[in-house]
Amino acid sequence: MTIRIAWGITGAGCWLIESFEILGKLLKNTKISLDLFFSEAGREVSQFYGVFKSPVPLETPFVDKVREIPNFNHEIFEKDFVKKFHWLGINESRKIIDYSISNGQKTTKEDEFDYDEAFNDVIFEIDEGSSFPTSARAANNYYDFVVIGPATGNTVAKIANGIADNLLASLAIMGNKSSDTQVIVIPTDLKIGESKSHLPIMLHSETCKKCSECSALWACKPGAIRRKRGKIRINRLKCIGCLDCVKYCRHGVITFLEEITVNVRDREEKAAKQLSEQEGFKVFETPNEAYEYICKAIKKMN
Repeated sequence: MTIRIAWGITGAGCWLIESFEILGKLLKNTKISLDLFFSEAGREVSQFYGVFKSPVPLETPFVDKVREIPNFNHEIFEKDFVKKFHWLGINESRKIIDYSISNGQKTTKEDEFDYDEAFNDVIFEIDEGSSFPTSARAANNYYDFVVIGPATGNTVAKIANGIADNLLASLAIMGNKSSDTQVIVIPTDLKIGESKSHLPIMLHSETCKKCSECSALWACKPGAIRRKRGKIRINRLKCIGCLDCVKYCRHGVITFLEEITVNVRDREEKAAKQLSEQEGFKVFETPNEAYEYICKAIKKMN
């Protein structure tokens, strides 16, 4: 019996890497067929976090190329990605591992798993038009599980109020119309109070030395690092999370996966609670909790 899962990625950094770690586990189960859905913001934010590898040649616009060939960075699916690539800047010991060195080493059996091929399909919102036709099949018992995670406060509020004006809200609501589909949501903002997250590549302008020869600028092949009015800046839409700027900045002012604390407000908690009380929806605090639930549900189904 094949278990069909649709997993939707919204434009959130919180729980993003943890969600891909869970996806890596699910993909290795040969009894699971997994479709991955990206909202427009989800594809952009995933790009910033290094989820996709750089296409070749680099002259091809990255945004266009990644839609044709997802070309995933397989390390994002493995455990301890944050621990491995966490870099806080000049006051910490350098932890970034050079991709060019690690990619040249002999691979183990674990490394040889082809995550790109393991996906049944990868769907980008930008290719779906205004009617989101791919999400419509979720209303016809096509999927056993529809998972939206990480789910931004915006997405949670829309689903809770039946607003299906984007790909992932439509996918969740269509799945909820199916009698046999379980819809799981993993909000980034679940409870009032402080919540921890990790930032993508960040250039700390307040500590930038404004070098006349900026090594990060020269190292950035996609041209995301630029000098404007005497200041070094990052063009987010060109950044592909390759980490070259982090590795080659001589003064350690560019960071990756820096931990931050944000405040979850009353409005986000109310929307998540409203959704959890609706029939057919399961709301979980972390991707791992959702994974454990799915594993138990699959055992009952078999």
